[in-house]
Amino acid sequence: MKGESRNKISDIFPILLFLVFTLSALGIVLASVQIYQRILKQSEDNYNTETAVAYMTEKFRNHDEKGRITVEPFMGHDAVLIRENIKEVPYVTYIYAYDGYMRELFIEEAELDKCVEDSGNRILEMQDFKAEKISDRLVHLKFTDPNGGSTEAYLSLQSSGGEG
Repeated sequence: MKGESRNKISDIFPILLFLVFTLSALGIVLASVQIYQRILKQSEDNYNTETAVAYMTEKFRNHDEKGRITVEPFMGHDAVLIRENIKEVPYVTYIYAYDGYMRELFIEEAELDKCVEDSGNRILEMQDFKAEKISDRLVHLKFTDPNGGSTEAYLSLQSSGGEG
């Protein structure tokens, strides 16, 4: 009789060991998936704000001439305004946030009164965008991603100021 019970335990032991191993492996996989999803979400959020910083830095570099870049409100939203002449026709570019997106509106200055807030092209998902002129040569930008995370940047104008 003792041999039979001992035999049953020795038969069940590998099965129990296998179940413990399987459940442990499953738990590790599920935990890894959750960690991966969290990292992926943070990466996506950082992508939007970091891309916005890179985008604005490039805009500043490409248009850095006296009086071409200013910080002005656009229909009640903080905006960066870039002025340029193309074939002697004045154009403006407004970069602002509206309706969950960072937007860019490039338009002939004479046509500006025909625009509405959602006229600009969607660039990136962005909850909010703040722009503040700190000095003649320094602009503070703050980008807020859709989940509320934010990134700030200070961009310097190398020309002699943003105002003409």
